[in-house]
Amino acid sequence: MAGILFCAVAMVACFAAGYRSLVKGLCALMTVGYAYGIIRANLPQPAMHFVFDAGVAGLYIALFTRGATSAQWSRIKVVQPWLTLLIGWPVVLFFLPVQEPLVQLVGLRGQIYFLGFVLIGAMLEPEDCYSLARWFAVLNLMAFGFAIAEYFKGVPAFYPRNANTAIIYSSNDVLRSGAFYRIPAVFVNSAAYSGMMVGAVPLLLGAWSQRRAGWGHFYLLTAALVATGLGVFMGASRTWAVILVLTLGGAFIMGHLSVKVIIRSVIAIACVGWIVAHNPRLQRFTTLNNANYVEERIHGSVNESFFNALTDYPMGNGLGGGGTSMPFFLQGRVHNPIEIENEYGQILLEQGIPGLLIWIGFLLWVFTSPLPRRDAGWMLTLKLLRLFLPISFLSASIGTGFLTAIPQTSLMLMFVGLYTTARIAQRNFETARPRGGPSDRCKLIGSWTGRVGESASVS
Repeated sequence: MAGILFCAVAMVACFAAGYRSLVKGLCALMTVGYAYGIIRANLPQPAMHFVFDAGVAGLYIALFTRGATSAQWSRIKVVQPWLTLLIGWPVVLFFLPVQEPLVQLVGLRGQIYFLGFVLIGAMLEPEDCYSLARWFAVLNLMAFGFAIAEYFKGVPAFYPRNANTAIIYSSNDVLRSGAFYRIPAVFVNSAAYSGMMVGAVPLLLGAWSQRRAGWGHFYLLTAALVATGLGVFMGASRTWAVILVLTLGGAFIMGHLSVKVIIRSVIAIACVGWIVAHNPRLQRFTTLNNANYVEERIHGSVNESFFNALTDYPMGNGLGGGGTSMPFFLQGRVHNPIEIENEYGQILLEQGIPGLLIWIGFLLWVFTSPLPRRDAGWMLTLKLLRLFLPISFLSASIGTGFLTAIPQTSLMLMFVGLYTTARIAQRNFETARPRGGPSDRCKLIGSWTGRVGESASVS
């Protein structure tokens, strides 16, 4: 009963906030996403697995109800053809009874449910990013507070042992003694914590470098960046630690930062580096020095298991047959269960070679999308995304959960929509004139079905 109540509250809250504005809806949903892991762990009911999904549904309904402006629709049309393919193929597979209906339904959710955030990212206006950055700063600081408490009091004080926390309690390899767990903060596991912290960096850095709203916001963003950096190492994910380093390196190489921003950045990085260097519990990433381990991990994920799946299941094992986002109470009902530590291997197992080729084509299109010609204030964020998105999606080939992580996947796909439509967004912003009234808005449901053919020529 409590799980159903949480789902209802999440849906209503995200609908109410999203109906007021897109940014408010995203802030409400991300709050649900940050709290999802620790609440689900302490209320291990089947309905709790769908709290974030309920929030997403509330936001989707709000946006369909509000509609989109003509400027937003011009950006939606750019991503619409690819989303039609990415959603359409799994829907076709859903009607092929390879797995049990509930398993296929969960598999369909894992393959298409979050893709709507590409549309949401395309609908964002350039000025919306600053409000989002401030809210992520608050959420990251709150998550860091929980991480500090877990560091000193221990993870068991916040996460009871049950089926939902099995991954957390199997992650006790921070030190050789096995006495310490990786810190999950408020997320479903430590990797989700590290990944979400790194994912917020392009937005936080973009807002922080502008220094537009006084010292209060500057100190908030500064504290959040330091907490975010430390959170990556407390989560002890080696992959995300590498991505963080590459992202920060990209900020200095591609950002054209002022001298003041560079000096402040160096001071913040030095603070994080000093704390990490003096605490062995934050140094799990140093095991990357073991070349044999890295080679075996890449060989097992990218080579051996992937090509085995390619030859054994060229048309997939059915939706849910790859284990994508399968809750514990349905795992025993999967036919021919296969384990593979490769997100694209899971796409192959669930959608077959056609689905994998659609995803490859989509990602190539994303990575080659052009940036705006002029800087409208968020060029640093866009340049970081030009580096961050390819690295992040490529890292999914040596792990699982990247395309179903809560709430990280929604943020990543939102970045995809924001990045691929940035040039059109700037053009609309520069040529915009005061417009109002219902004539400037269109309902998304009717527009989606009526303009599919028109959008193909635009993209």
